[in-house]
Amino acid sequence: MMKSMLAAFAVSVFYLWACNNSNSPADSNAGTDSTNAAAQPTPEAVEKLVQEAYFHCFPIVENYKAMYAYAVDKSSPKYLPFNTAYKSTALYSPADKFVVSPNNDTYYTTANLDLRAEPVIIKVPEVKDRYYSFQLTSMVTDNFGYIGTNSTGSKAGVYAITAPTFSGQLPEGVVEIKSPSALVGLIGRTGVNADDPNDVKKAKSVLEKYQVGVMSKYYPGFPPKPAEPINFPVYKEEDKSNEGFFALLNFLLAYTKLSADEQGIINSYKAIGIEAGKPYTFYTDHPQWQPAIRNGIKQAIAKIDSSSKHLGKVVNGWSMFPLGDYFGNNYTDRTNIAKMGIYANSPKEAYYPLAFTDSNGEILDGKNNYSITFPAGNLPPAKYFWSLTMYENSTQLLVANPLKRYSIGDRTKSMKPNADGSLTIYLGHAEPKQGRGNWLPAPAAGFNVMMRIYGPKDNVLDGSWAPPGITRL
Repeated sequence: MMKSMLAAFAVSVFYLWACNNSNSPADSNAGTDSTNAAAQPTPEAVEKLVQEAYFHCFPIVENYKAMYAYAVDKSSPKYLPFNTAYKSTALYSPADKFVVSPNNDTYYTTANLDLRAEPVIIKVPEVKDRYYSFQLTSMVTDNFGYIGTNSTGSKAGVYAITAPTFSGQLPEGVVEIKSPSALVGLIGRTGVNADDPNDVKKAKSVLEKYQVGVMSKYYPGFPPKPAEPINFPVYKEEDKSNEGFFALLNFLLAYTKLSADEQGIINSYKAIGIEAGKPYTFYTDHPQWQPAIRNGIKQAIAKIDSSSKHLGKVVNGWSMFPLGDYFGNNYTDRTNIAKMGIYANSPKEAYYPLAFTDSNGEILDGKNNYSITFPAGNLPPAKYFWSLTMYENSTQLLVANPLKRYSIGDRTKSMKPNADGSLTIYLGHAEPKQGRGNWLPAPAAGFNVMMRIYGPKDNVLDGSWAPPGITRL
């Protein structure tokens, strides 16, 4: 509410300025130079609104980073056309750099969907022997739908993902999932125990049975409507630190239907040139405010860097991801998670405690050695499985190491419990004296560790459980 009020106040200042500086003859003598000067927004007002707009809209542009690499840029090694699924039978590694904080637990099935012409069909087989999920994300990175073990069960099914404007009939037996945006991200995760060759074979067999494609491919009696080709702008990483951010944003806003609450917020940013589908010219049109715009962007980036390291409450040195649905009108959490782990599952599907510090609040650093010990009978409460994954602070990507071990968890064959039934995991750049079995290698510099609990139990979802602290040895 406070954010909306501040934005509305800034807009009113811009509105007064615009009215008093109109070039129409009727207004030419309406006020004095002093009146115009009084209405002129200050650089501080411009800077403030730019900062707010950048912080609020960061997930939309960050989402385009992956969409561009996976479905637009034909030179990308990950490229596949829209409405075509990429089924990866390799776990993510440090070589994968398009998505921050990827998991190393599941095979991914990914696709970018364009729903403007027709729905996209997802067919899943019966899957009884493992966890799997298909997460559907809108262009603002809201999780608007799920298919899988934890949400729709283990039976086979056929689902149609439909556009916000879709109102037609679907074939019999097809379940509709309506999207709030015309372009959609599909992220499928299929659990696999990489230490077990037999399980790897079974997991790959499940992947082969997933089917993703436009409705007319599976149901020829439902022809597509015409849809204009989209002239996608080039994504350049450096544009996230300059006015190019807002040019991308204006383009992307044209393909999503926002909630009434969020549309009101976006409307308040028209004063600085942000409007769906319109060219972004505010920066070049107002050279007197260019320093303020650049400063607003810098401040927003710094705010995101700081805010994202304080996700939810901190318990035993762990930042506990916020509970509840993702994300609705919780825009701060949406931005924080887009920075630290974009496309995070909603808590009821998987939960992600994140540690940047040890139990004493000191930043985790690979030059030190650490341990985390789970008491007997108090492992992470997961219906399916759990893991710890190591990331470099500077990139939020997986950490290269001689073991090629990027995560460790309840399916790691080498990991052994202590004599009393407790479990200790060692973290650090140097191999611990206890050996490699329970070691998760770290970089030589700053790092963070993300826990993943797939199918969290009730004591996770009600906030009563938390991981033990990480102890410096």
